[in-house]
Amino acid sequence: MQAMSDEQRMDLLERKMDDGFTRMDRGFAEMRSQILASERALRGEIGGVRGEVAGVRGEVAGVRGEIASVRGEARADFRTLIGVVVAMWVATVLAVVGGLPIHL
Repeated sequence: MQAMSDEQRMDLLERKMDDGFTRMDRGFAEMRSQILASERALRGEIGGVRGEVAGVRGEVAGVRGEIASVRGEARADFRTLIGVVVAMWVATVLAVVGGLPIHL
């Protein structure tokens, strides 16, 4: 093997460094493209999830409307029940009061 001069060693080291930087640049470019692809994919997924959330919000609003409707019907049924019970109670009281003079 032949001994290298200082200049040859420096040239060899400079070439190795240049090759290393070139490989690093390629590696960074690959990483950047992967990151950008991941970002695009995530943005697409986020858009899809936002659409799903909007759909769920619409469904929730529909269910809230149904709940309000059912509550209104339940209140009306309760009022009707109270009216029937009160009418029956009044009829019972009047029948008892009306029948008192006969039994005395």
